[in-house]
Amino acid sequence: MDLTVPAHPWDLPPERTVFATDIKDFSRAPEHRQPALRLALDNALESSFALSDLATEWKERNPTNFQDTGDGCILILPPARTWRLVDPLIRFLDEELHEYDRSRQRDDPPLLVRVSVHVGPMPPSNLADAINDTARFVDSDAVRAGIAAAAAHGSYTALALSDEMYRRVVLARRSRLMQERDFLEVPASVPGKAFARSAWIHVPRLSPDLIAQYVEPNKAAAVQDGSAPSGATDPGAIHLSGNVNINTMANNINTLRTQQVNHAGAAPAEGQPTR
Repeated sequence: MDLTVPAHPWDLPPERTVFATDIKDFSRAPEHRQPALRLALDNALESSFALSDLATEWKERNPTNFQDTGDGCILILPPARTWRLVDPLIRFLDEELHEYDRSRQRDDPPLLVRVSVHVGPMPPSNLADAINDTARFVDSDAVRAGIAAAAAHGSYTALALSDEMYRRVVLARRSRLMQERDFLEVPASVPGKAFARSAWIHVPRLSPDLIAQYVEPNKAAAVQDGSAPSGATDPGAIHLSGNVNINTMANNINTLRTQQVNHAGAAPAEGQPTR
């Protein structure tokens, strides 16, 4: 690792794109199956990088730009060609993992992979917020919700883009197939870590509306068991729309008070005004 110190500590280093992967529930897999699971991920990544015209970037991994995290990896790349990490690489990776799932032995664990991509200033030492944030994104509750949706609906990959990467690739139209409608913006955080960022989640072949059900666990549970139909609202809540005058608001407030009293089991006496 190059620990070269810049001429001034405030000097901005050149930007790099950071790509991180993490296998879902890797630590829960039997110990004797973990090496094979990790090898399967490496093989899927190698194929996906090659199909995405990034074969050179994958082959040139070295200790200065690649970190093996055990259940995944972190790869630091020059940003110019890394739009390919968003599209088409994620599609190819999902297809490779699908092929693995079709051919794996019944006793082998499934291979579901979380991915995050971020871009930011990166000094030669690699000691920077960009690499830390990328690791947080891939471990965030946002992308974990995405991979839960993937597991439930036949996909194998969940991608979390930082807002910077989303703007530079998706909004800038550096993607042939992915558009804004293919992503769900959600707050990303990691329990126990001082990290809170906006993330853009994509799961191949799943709509953002479906992913949103897993981002909101209570809503997802209600939708799955049918206990709360879509659009159901709290009967005691006031919902006003359009042009509302003071009299309309007063009527709604009076109605709410009556409902609250009745709900408590103490209906007002006949002719007695509600309070």
